[in-house]
Amino acid sequence: MLNRHFSIYLIAYILQAAVGFFAVTAYTRLLSPAEYGVYVVGISITAILGAIFFAWIKLSVSRYQAMSQDVDFRGTAMVAFALTVAALCAATPLVFLFRSDVSVELLLVSMFAAIMSNAVDVGLEFERARLRPYRFAAIAVVRSVCSVGFGLVGIWLGWGGMGLLAAFGLGSLAGIILNLAGDRSRIARFDRGQFVQLARYGLPLTLAGLSVALYSTCDRLIVAWLLGKDAAGIFGVAADLPRQFMVMIASSVAAATVPLVFRTLSENNSATTRERLTESLELLLVVVAPVAVWLALAADQVAGTLVGVEFRAGVSALLPTLVLARFFGIANQFYVQISFQLAERPFMLAMQSFLTLVVSVALMFALVAGYGIYGAALATLATEAIGLVVAVVLMHRAHPVPFDLSRLAGVAASAAAMAAAILVARSQVSGTGFVALAIVSLAGGVAYAGAAWLLNVANLRTLSLRALRTFNRKALGV
Repeated sequence: MLNRHFSIYLIAYILQAAVGFFAVTAYTRLLSPAEYGVYVVGISITAILGAIFFAWIKLSVSRYQAMSQDVDFRGTAMVAFALTVAALCAATPLVFLFRSDVSVELLLVSMFAAIMSNAVDVGLEFERARLRPYRFAAIAVVRSVCSVGFGLVGIWLGWGGMGLLAAFGLGSLAGIILNLAGDRSRIARFDRGQFVQLARYGLPLTLAGLSVALYSTCDRLIVAWLLGKDAAGIFGVAADLPRQFMVMIASSVAAATVPLVFRTLSENNSATTRERLTESLELLLVVVAPVAVWLALAADQVAGTLVGVEFRAGVSALLPTLVLARFFGIANQFYVQISFQLAERPFMLAMQSFLTLVVSVALMFALVAGYGIYGAALATLATEAIGLVVAVVLMHRAHPVPFDLSRLAGVAASAAAMAAAILVARSQVSGTGFVALAIVSLAGGVAYAGAAWLLNVANLRTLSLRALRTFNRKALGV
């Protein structure tokens, strides 16, 4: 079941990544860095609002709904979401008491995007927790395609970055409609006991969610403040490329494995839980490592081919550092932090996230002031590395997760083979463009796949030979 679910989630996230990559390519050609910077600031506000008001619902649903198929939390979660929306609307006027210079239009559009995107995210958490990958994939892909389609219409209408932000909310609304229209199962009524359970576990995670959201957005906001919207736009594109590929694909592993980990934990099967965690880490690195190597070592070809002319030099210079930072962040977010959820230690997650935020803000101001936009990339790398170390230390006080180095050695060797192939290919091609990117990508991909097959990474050779034997038997009618 794990391999089948993982395959479905992987395809879904690859499709979303492809749509996102197309979006970045199109947007950076149709908008100036300053216009894209408006979108970067707006989406940052959206993320912060989501973390403050809605993260507790999503995190609670992902844990408790996954532990049992017999209990339905949807009615309770819908009431909790409605109350949260009311609280968000009531709190919004307070912003203008402290900052009268805030753009009303930007804030309202960001609120709309936050409500819509978090509503569809809660729905996706239910699909993931209830082990329904096909519905998850359909909703997620429709949301991505609609967001980009609406975004292109917004640009055509001359709405710039504000149009992209509104399009994100409208695309999420399309996902909500598909979710509601496609699920005819009866929704359980509101349950006070469930609400208390969700609140007791989830509300402490609001601090963690806020810290994560502020951390993931403060770099762009600080760059915009210190260096201007043009620099924020360039930095935003460079930071979005690893997110579009690495985080999207890492999410496919988490979507397939985390609900199963919680299910085995609820059955008090520690040996199976440990094996599931080991499989999760191996799968995580198997799919993320080649993307990281490709983005870091083929940065010139990626930036020179896929982003607009005004963005290329900056993105190419920043990409290797931000890719390494994102790799550390993925190991932290998608594996080590599972320890805190397994142990039901939300305050430990909040403490680690808050410390990461403090380190990030301090390093950002120091390094951006001294080294400009590249200093922002260095600050991100240092922060992610420190955050991972802190999480590993705290993990031993929660629910220690395994690190089977013998199973990870094959991933490292395959990534090294891919890196060597990309470097050789780069030395043989000149300039950028689609042909150069295709040559470098193909060389690296073939080297990685070949090495992974020979080393039987994640049982790749075993599974492929088994599939071949099954196909031959069916073809021969045996």
